[in-house]
Amino acid sequence: MRPRDGCLVTCQWMTGFRISEVLRITVGTVLKAGEIVTKIGLAPCQMKGGYGKTRWVPVVPDLKRAIERQLTWLRLRYKLTPDIPLFPLREAGEGGGFKPLSRDMVRHIVKGAFAKASIEDDGRLGTHSLRKTWARNVYRSSGNDILLLSAALNHTSIETTQRYLSVDDDELMIAMRKCDFTRGPRQKRADASLVSLPIPKAMDPAA
Repeated sequence: MRPRDGCLVTCQWMTGFRISEVLRITVGTVLKAGEIVTKIGLAPCQMKGGYGKTRWVPVVPDLKRAIERQLTWLRLRYKLTPDIPLFPLREAGEGGGFKPLSRDMVRHIVKGAFAKASIEDDGRLGTHSLRKTWARNVYRSSGNDILLLSAALNHTSIETTQRYLSVDDDELMIAMRKCDFTRGPRQKRADASLVSLPIPKAMDPAA
């Protein structure tokens, strides 16, 4: 996978930004004073709805490496300036400026990445799948704290956050199997009865 495509997929997968927000990331967003930033921040005007507060996401090691590869690729082709999109079209736009990739192009890239990873597409896979995957990972890592997840996604409503949490069939099976209380209590009662039995004098070290 070319650096641009790998960075694009990694960027959404490890930040949880919507694809429209990922495409608004510029070189200046990720590179400050010649160094990759430790966290990426997008202002409300760059996000869906255009309100709320700046959303900050840490740059984890895999994301940092992907960004470094993409910047190296860009340097071979352009003179980098802060306003260049991190994922530009190859052709310059009107006035010599650069425009980011189109959403259709990104959709094609992401679906290609799923295919290479042998992830079966049931018709529902798309760019938003990466944001949902990120959300689910944050939810699990937080100990299933939906308030923390809501803050991470920059949501103003818990109801909106709940839409990101689908039920995993394997986890559902495990949870239902744990409801088999026919053996656990019996074992506990048996263990308790053994503890309550008097110790024979021959075995009692105090005798």
